[in-house]
Amino acid sequence: MAERRYTLVFLVAVLVAIAATFGVYKVLEATKASSQIATMPVVVASRDIPEGHGVERGAVSISQWPAQAVPAGSFGSVDSVAGRVARVTIFKGEPLVPGRLAPVGTGPGLEVKITPGKRAMALRINDVAGISGLVQPNSRVDVMVTIGDVNSSGQRVAKLFMENMRVLSVGTQVQRSEDGAGNTAATATLEVTPDEAERLAVAMNQGSIQLVLRGYGDPDGITTKGATSTDVLRQLRDASAAVQVAPKPAPTRPPPRRPAPEPPRPLVVQAPQPVLPKGPDSSTVQIIRGGKSTQQKVEKSDSTPKP
Repeated sequence: MAERRYTLVFLVAVLVAIAATFGVYKVLEATKASSQIATMPVVVASRDIPEGHGVERGAVSISQWPAQAVPAGSFGSVDSVAGRVARVTIFKGEPLVPGRLAPVGTGPGLEVKITPGKRAMALRINDVAGISGLVQPNSRVDVMVTIGDVNSSGQRVAKLFMENMRVLSVGTQVQRSEDGAGNTAATATLEVTPDEAERLAVAMNQGSIQLVLRGYGDPDGITTKGATSTDVLRQLRDASAAVQVAPKPAPTRPPPRRPAPEPPRPLVVQAPQPVLPKGPDSSTVQIIRGGKSTQQKVEKSDSTPKP
């Protein structure tokens, strides 16, 4: 009886373990199914596609994107974009969308870069007017015209009359160079409205055109009154009057030169005078009288005459 009881307990334990394992498996499968995110195929660029160039099959690939992050209008097959032309530069890994591609049937060229409603107009430029070759495609420039006979004085006037114009190409170059090198071509093509094209044509025929390179992130316009030769000369006169010429200092005489000090004379030391020994105060005189000789002592007296 004891063996049968142990066997029954063992079987019950095995069944409980199997049921628990099956339950855990089901829970894990449900969790895994709920954690999976739905994806969709999206055509992305596998390398940079320059603007104005056709989209080749080798330049794109299919990438799985989360369904919630798929860009609106994106393409799901390579056939739908092959042969289209890029309106702007499409960088590697970027999804292709209709707004970045030219309409179907458009061929490669400058026209794909023109914004709808605008035109491309070429300007004659030289090394100076083209800012020494620093203007490149997609640069932003202001257009300044210098023209004469616009007032009663007949002076030439320089005026900035078009701002923040987009450069479509410089010569035959429609892409910015990777190293930033300039282009010294003789023409620059700007994107303009039809009204701007008319005014620009008059400016080119009546005066000279100068391009002024504009910095990125500076879209604000500015109003200028123009400049004439009189304005330039007045500014030069004002600048000259403001400069005060300092008077020259009066010449100064050099300080008189002092004579060099005489060298010290040698010190003459006189030898001491010898001191004669003092004689006696008295002397002895021998007196001979009548054949008799006597000696008499005579006292010395001061020979200096008294006054």
